[in-house]
Amino acid sequence: MNINEFKQKKVWAVVGSVSNKEKFAYKIYNFLKMKGYKVYAVDPKGLDVDGEKSYTSLLELPEVPEAVDMVINPVRGVEYVEQAKQLDVKYIWFQPGAENLEIVEKAKGLGMEVVYDHCVMKEF
Repeated sequence: MNINEFKQKKVWAVVGSVSNKEKFAYKIYNFLKMKGYKVYAVDPKGLDVDGEKSYTSLLELPEVPEAVDMVINPVRGVEYVEQAKQLDVKYIWFQPGAENLEIVEKAKGLGMEVVYDHCVMKEF
């Protein structure tokens, strides 16, 4: 795990309740945008975020993200890990609470670089 490698990725997708301003997904989405990253919102509800389109699937994005930040219950996150693999995404970050042993091992087993137990907003 090399956090500096993640920092160099310029196109991100944030998966979670991005449309809910009370949730960390929304805060992380905006944080990455303020840091100059191109960020796509992947919200299972499909609700727009501050007037910008959100997507319900990584497969719908107009471009393949270089990194995915998971801010979703790991039970629901498994399908997004599988979508990331379909897109050949190599970098996946699990926010605290969005990971469990099963999903981390799955992502690693699919050949992804994985960060967990760290918050993007603290590391960037």
